[in-house]
Amino acid sequence: MNIALEIAASGRGAVEPNPMVGAVIARGDLELGRGYHERFGGPHAEVNAIAAARRNGVDITGATMYVTLEPCSHQGKTPPCTDAIIAAGIARVVLAMVDPDEQVSGGGIETLRRAGVQVDVGVRGRQAEHLLRAYCKLRKTKRPWVICKWAQTSDGYLALAPGCGRWVSCPESRRRVHEIRSWCDGVLVGISTVLADDPLLTDRSGRPRDRGPLTRIVLDSHLRLPADSQLIATAAETPVIVATITGAEMRAAGALSAAGAELLELPACDAGVDIAALLDELGRRQYTNLLVEGGARVLSNFIESGLADELLVFVSPQTAGRQAASQALPALDIAKLAGRFSLPDATETRVGSDTLLNYFL
Repeated sequence: MNIALEIAASGRGAVEPNPMVGAVIARGDLELGRGYHERFGGPHAEVNAIAAARRNGVDITGATMYVTLEPCSHQGKTPPCTDAIIAAGIARVVLAMVDPDEQVSGGGIETLRRAGVQVDVGVRGRQAEHLLRAYCKLRKTKRPWVICKWAQTSDGYLALAPGCGRWVSCPESRRRVHEIRSWCDGVLVGISTVLADDPLLTDRSGRPRDRGPLTRIVLDSHLRLPADSQLIATAAETPVIVATITGAEMRAAGALSAAGAELLELPACDAGVDIAALLDELGRRQYTNLLVEGGARVLSNFIESGLADELLVFVSPQTAGRQAASQALPALDIAKLAGRFSLPDATETRVGSDTLLNYFL
């Protein structure tokens, strides 16, 4: 099962909104074949593992299949995996977890057992649930997994003083961010970030995105997004959603729509656009992972409203210095947040000269 979990992760960013799944066929300690779900709409892990065993020229009749998620028993983009398992003569299936998808949810297990296949459930279940946390959330709550990401100085600022350079984080951290973007469906910022930085917000990881480009989302209650911004200039090639409030001043709407941006009207709340309503809409569109990149107010709104699932904080050894407060540099210090909220322990990773803190809320 450890091998199955490891290879399942290879599908991250390619299979969503489907789950990452890995499968290994074995007889005793001898591995006969392995496979994982490689791309959305393609063969599932179980079918790929059976095909690999056949390419290896081995007989899998009576063998055991270890699979990280309950096999599907319904016709979707591919035939039911339970049919392939039964036809291959697999005698036993060991599962990490039951599929929370209402189309499966125990149906695959029942189908296999009716066919005389022994099914055992719960091996490495916690690890599988962690791997599939975004998939499980989408299936259970109809909302995407929300990752709040920022880079801060060691003294808690999101920018450096004028003349001290543009980047808070190191080049290795910036490359890591593009890797993260590569397996997300959308990246979100507030209008203040766009007005201050004019970001492009594209995925420049170099990884293929067969399921479509990363969608850029801007929270913009009063439609202040400049028509000459980089986001609008590239909207025809890479999607842009402008999330605004119902009944907002719409004079700019025509120009933004004509440039290729989608105007999404949502209810208003005290903080502007109702981000809970936005998450509901993105869930309806089958977004699995949403990356929230800023600015400080937007990030704080997600965290304080309990809508963030994960924090990724790149802490630089640089400091903003004594002038930071007087120059009104944006601030969001993870140390102060930890003092206000009961944050779980973070996983610490060294990324170049930075420290990456990863919290699961």
